[in-house]
Amino acid sequence: MHSVVKKASKPVNHRLHRAHRMNFPSLAGLGALAALPALAAEPTTQIAPAPAPHRGSLTVYTENDKYFAGTDQAYTNGLKISWLSPDLRSLTGEDTAAPARWFARTLGDLMPEGHGYKIGFSVGQNLYTPVDTATPLYQPDDRPYAAWLYGGVALHVINPDALGGRAARLDVFELNVGVVGPSALGEETQNGFHDIINVDHAEGWANQIHDEPGVNLIYERRYRFSTDGARDGWGADLIPHAGFSLGNVFTYANAGAELRAGWKLPADFGSNLIRPTGDSNPDDRRPPFGVFLFGAFDARAVARDITLDGNTFKDSPSIDKQPFVADLYAGIGVTTPYLQLRYAQAYRTKEFKGQEDSQVFGSISATILF
Repeated sequence: MHSVVKKASKPVNHRLHRAHRMNFPSLAGLGALAALPALAAEPTTQIAPAPAPHRGSLTVYTENDKYFAGTDQAYTNGLKISWLSPDLRSLTGEDTAAPARWFARTLGDLMPEGHGYKIGFSVGQNLYTPVDTATPLYQPDDRPYAAWLYGGVALHVINPDALGGRAARLDVFELNVGVVGPSALGEETQNGFHDIINVDHAEGWANQIHDEPGVNLIYERRYRFSTDGARDGWGADLIPHAGFSLGNVFTYANAGAELRAGWKLPADFGSNLIRPTGDSNPDDRRPPFGVFLFGAFDARAVARDITLDGNTFKDSPSIDKQPFVADLYAGIGVTTPYLQLRYAQAYRTKEFKGQEDSQVFGSISATILF
């Protein structure tokens, strides 16, 4: 820059002077480029790099009636793996995964406006058997053998200041698509695992309900009411929920709530058993360590349960279901910035007429936070 000024100050004729004036911007640019090495050599203030953005969470759920219950009947095993994204700006943009984008655009105006969005994907399998798994005979007075193998896509809409700022709100829309019957691989899963642990096979899978594709649309709304400082110290959350499921596999209306208390509670929407819309992950508030106890219930008015009612379009094993079913569960959770662990012991009321006992099973979930 200094050299340019000196050249411009020398006496020149008017025509040459005008030429210099016309070219001054380009010469100034060359002078600035020439000065870059000197500027680069000067000491500069170091700026700390921005923290890496969170990439969501991966959760593995396992449920079994052997976990502190010791039975092998009714809802005997569940396995689910789910991924949930971090906050997104939109559910319909081109950078959103195609299945979630299609689902969001299909719902259209049904999607409530919110302050944050997330998408989730899941795969899972549930297994159901009668009490007596040693006989190969059909047992008309007990629930039939059944398996449900599915994949799911979920859309989350989050409003952190609902009800005038008194609560956070989560709306979840989920679509599950899968199959029941032999193609759901229930026999292979159960007896394959029994081979590993050296336990007798379940002999009655020839009497399971038949193959049938399954489609379910599920919606649920949750609120989170919190005491002051629940994310920073001792506190408590009350998380009520209500929703419904429509489809040929499960049709019901449900409602329930969770109460949890402890040290530095996670900024999520509660602890859930394996069920649709059950996933949630925390926002950017991830304390170094947190621990809490929780108790919850979910009550359902059941219009259809294919694992009890049998196939939709053909005759199959079936039994008369109970119209109202509830899950009650309690447990403990531990959280860190990158890992959450939860264990719950669950009690499920009788699901069909003539069922001798209610059911108890354990639920374990491990969530990796990216």
